[in-house]
Amino acid sequence: MPPAKKKMVIDQVIQQIEHLPTLPHVVMRVLSMAESPKISAIELSKTMDQTLAAKVLKMANSAYYGGRERNINSIQHAIMIVGFEAVKEIILTTSFFHTFHDARDVQALQPLWQHSMECALIGKRLAWMYRYDSLDEAYLSGLTHDIGRLVIQQYFSDQYWEIEEKTKAGKDLVEAEKEVLEMTHADIGGKIAERWRFPANLVDSIAHHHDRGWTVNPVLGKILYYADQFILGRLVFPSMLEAFSQEGMNYPATWDASDLASVEQILQEEMGKAQSMFSLATDKSPKTNSSPSA
Repeated sequence: MPPAKKKMVIDQVIQQIEHLPTLPHVVMRVLSMAESPKISAIELSKTMDQTLAAKVLKMANSAYYGGRERNINSIQHAIMIVGFEAVKEIILTTSFFHTFHDARDVQALQPLWQHSMECALIGKRLAWMYRYDSLDEAYLSGLTHDIGRLVIQQYFSDQYWEIEEKTKAGKDLVEAEKEVLEMTHADIGGKIAERWRFPANLVDSIAHHHDRGWTVNPVLGKILYYADQFILGRLVFPSMLEAFSQEGMNYPATWDASDLASVEQILQEEMGKAQSMFSLATDKSPKTNSSPSA
């Protein structure tokens, strides 16, 4: 592509980012309250609008959360039954998907959504394993790290298919994006995260999840990077542990082989959980047996 045309495409990308919808306020509210031990079910329920509350209830009543045996009809009940961590995951996930509810074909984007969901869940588990300060930041970084790919796929289809052809011919995705756009989906994702006023460490981890050029918070960056590599099948669990160790990060010294086996099993279960959360989060017409109440 001639330089002048590439410049025009870059300008269009930046312009498109400026017109993307903002994330609901509830996302940043969840991040700000994430580590507070004083949060009550009532306080958390007050952050949700009716649409989000209905989705939380739908997920709480789903088979995955054992909903076949009970009827949860209030947000406070959902929080108490399902747990704060699960409800925060639901809030972050449904808010993110709801922001893009006008996407032309959600099902066509399922592989991207699915990967993002898996990366969020695995990233959160790795953050817990390596004692990162905010599990919710790790979750949100995984959920949004490939948002730049969504922008390219949804709004720049010609360039998207040109990139696809190059990757099918064997070229690395990031290199193909640079050739076509002179910027990568990670660059775009970082700019979107800035527009959404994410904390600087989240912006940094998203913008550099391929080139590893973190300057703000390398620990979060590494958690996202290795979660991504694990989901892509480029690392198995033992080699991921070794990679973390070589980065100077170690899991608790008291853990033995059985503890690690349990964690590996949990990671596999989280990948299965992603499918359930994807199906419910992308349902545009959540239905519950009762109207949501605080």
